[in-house]
Amino acid sequence: MDVQHMDVQHMDVEECDVEKQVTHEGADMTTLEQAMLAVRHADPRVRQEAAMRLGGLADPSVGRELVDLLVAEPDFYVRETLTWVVVAQQESTLPHLVAALDGDAPSRVQVLHALSKIRDTSEDVVDRIVPLAQDDDPAVAAKAWWALGRTAEPRTAPVLVAHLGSGDDEVRRALTSALEQFGAPAVPALAEQLADPSPAVRRHALEALSAIGDPGARGAVDALVALVGRSGAKDELVLAVEALGQLDVPEKRAALERLRSGEDTWLATMADWLLTDLDRRREQVERRERVRRGTPDEPGQ
Repeated sequence: MDVQHMDVQHMDVEECDVEKQVTHEGADMTTLEQAMLAVRHADPRVRQEAAMRLGGLADPSVGRELVDLLVAEPDFYVRETLTWVVVAQQESTLPHLVAALDGDAPSRVQVLHALSKIRDTSEDVVDRIVPLAQDDDPAVAAKAWWALGRTAEPRTAPVLVAHLGSGDDEVRRALTSALEQFGAPAVPALAEQLADPSPAVRRHALEALSAIGDPGARGAVDALVALVGRSGAKDELVLAVEALGQLDVPEKRAALERLRSGEDTWLATMADWLLTDLDRRREQVERRERVRRGTPDEPGQ
């Protein structure tokens, strides 16, 4: 018998022994009580199976205990399973999740992770998340941004936008991702930031608008066109053109044509490429419409 086979056989024996131990300890318990006992076992394999069993039982009487288990669980995979259980049973777990936001930083991160999946937009829940967007712990703040992005309550967009241009690359990417999740409701606040005196804020706002894309970012078209018309910074213009180029709106053509006739060769080439692509897509739409109507293409098309 090879070593690998012996290891697998040994693991099978261990799992069997663990299962017998848990079953023996909970012999006089209900199925729910047995699962609650097993989910506290030292072996993460037993906890994982117990967590899945708790998900199937969906008993509302253990909502608080499930949240306590979630924030205390050290194993990533068991924690993810418990997150699924807590989210699936949100009617009984949500009040306890909100209460757990008063815990330590790791607990707050895990609770915010669960809340981002629940996406509850009630005022009580959102108002508890908002202050954490300014948390001293970067991991907590990033998770709060993500949770707010997932709920996409328009009144909280300024909370996220206030952090534009701050932090290192990782922090900026986290905020951009949260704003991308937020989508169209964040666009008015982002459009306002295109007139901010700080170049870092303007660039970050442009990155977020590009991430949101079409059709969500159409509300920023006027601000983008205005920025293209007044900005002298090449890196900023590139970001603005990229954001504008994604939008399927008529206003962008005039802005791109101005850039194409400008003195900067690189920007003129970029604008020309976008205008060519715009014409190509318009021709494709027109061709499909002619096919739909049964009108043949004109000679040379």
